[in-house]
Amino acid sequence: METVRISPVWIGLLGASILCDVVATAYLKWAGDRFSENFFLANVLSIALFAPAIVTFGYALREGPSYLVTTLVWLVGLTLGNTLVGVLVFSDSFGIARAAGLAAAVLALVLLTA
Repeated sequence: METVRISPVWIGLLGASILCDVVATAYLKWAGDRFSENFFLANVLSIALFAPAIVTFGYALREGPSYLVTTLVWLVGLTLGNTLVGVLVFSDSFGIARAAGLAAAVLALVLLTA
């Protein structure tokens, strides 16, 4: 069985990509709630916010142990990050079903990278 190489650079790139993506997604939610007349301009600004997420994710793919591991870790990180922002910032509901969904995402990551 092959072990997964995890480097500090890879972790930093993934973390930066996840953080930028979560911030950009939260901005879209916030802007959508406030700028209904100028939502096009809000979306244009979001391109600048999503760009660092895309670039750092590309570098993480290059540095990471594999495509599958990198994309799964990124996806779970985005899911957890956006869930936290939704609950803490936008007062989204959080119950047993959503907790089970998050647990399933983490379990899938563990099983697919084992």
